[in-house]
Amino acid sequence: MPSIKTITPILGGSYYHIYNRGVNQSTLFFKDENYRYFLKLLSKFLSSYVHFLAYCLINNHFHLAIKVRDSLALNGSTISNEIDIGKLVTNQLKRLFITYALAINVRENRNGSLFNPKFKRKEISDQEYLRLVIFYIHYNPEKHKISNDFRMYRYSSYKALTSHSKTEMDRDTFMPYLMIKRDL
Repeated sequence: MPSIKTITPILGGSYYHIYNRGVNQSTLFFKDENYRYFLKLLSKFLSSYVHFLAYCLINNHFHLAIKVRDSLALNGSTISNEIDIGKLVTNQLKRLFITYALAINVRENRNGSLFNPKFKRKEISDQEYLRLVIFYIHYNPEKHKISNDFRMYRYSSYKALTSHSKTEMDRDTFMPYLMIKRDL
């Protein structure tokens, strides 16, 4: 596993744990509507570029597990070069962070940076590590003593992955990796 000080490039077809926190560990999500807005932006900026495996939003940080798509159809052409896809995904993540930060700055009457300048990413290289990352992401609210039961936390993908409700989570493709039983 690479050091978080090493900038791991994002590449098409690869799996990643992506995370960031508020600058100086400050709050990212002030109200329930902020969590929902961030999730809406995730979908808007990334759903055409990645498969969502897991997410968790905590008041001062977030975690994502994604699989970058192998190819992208953009403007009538198909992009399949893993480096080009990675650059597009990185750009979309930056757009997401800027859009969210600008909206929060207006809503909360604040200015300046909201997120740490460089989001962290770790490539997930094998199935066992993928399972651990997905568990870690979902367990985060309990770890930080925000919830007594991570399975009940509202701003994680756990319920979406374990239910039969409509979701953007790619649960059918990735369920074998998750070690999660769906509610019947």
